[in-house]
Amino acid sequence: MLEKIKHYLDYFHRDVEKEIERFAKSIPEGSLVLDAGAGEGKYREYFSHCRVIGVDNCVGDSSWDYSSLDVVGDLHLLPFKDNSFDFVICVVVFEHLKNPFKAMRELSRVLKKNGKMFAVFPFMWELHQRPYDFFRYSEYGFKQMAEDVELSVVEIKQLGCFFRVLHYMVASMLKECKNNISVLLLTIIFLPYLLLFLFISDIIDRLTGICNYTPGYSIILKK
Repeated sequence: MLEKIKHYLDYFHRDVEKEIERFAKSIPEGSLVLDAGAGEGKYREYFSHCRVIGVDNCVGDSSWDYSSLDVVGDLHLLPFKDNSFDFVICVVVFEHLKNPFKAMRELSRVLKKNGKMFAVFPFMWELHQRPYDFFRYSEYGFKQMAEDVELSVVEIKQLGCFFRVLHYMVASMLKECKNNISVLLLTIIFLPYLLLFLFISDIIDRLTGICNYTPGYSIILKK
């Protein structure tokens, strides 16, 4: 029950799932998709009409089940030929890469010409998967990193503004709590706030125009 509450209040990841689903629906049936940094493969279900190859180095989280992976490998040196994949997805991974520029070059290398890459990257997030949390990216930094390896921006989307950041921080705090009693007490304390901003944070952000803050971005790139 508490896990369901946590998931429902985690607005950012629900936004991410919506963007992934939207991107997946744009992909032709039978396409070959690389899930780079796939982890437990939780986004594979959105690409059931495609052939998905999941790759991860399996060090991010010791509690995860990596059994659904197709390849255990390093994004800095992918074991695939040039121009192998029609599409690439890379969701909340780049902050964990020691050399993101090299990894971006590798992803561009294995992507076919005119192929597209979908990525999600955090901007204002908590530390996670320690000690493998190295970077945060502005939209301009990530765009420049992509353009340096001949990937052009098709679309970049800010996943919420100032009040969504506040909502995300409280929701993340609840997710971090390991003690069920603490979670229950904190949920009771913060629930009115969370429910309020769950429904009106976007409206408030549009009215205030405070958009220099965001939990993160989704981006679509084309080779």
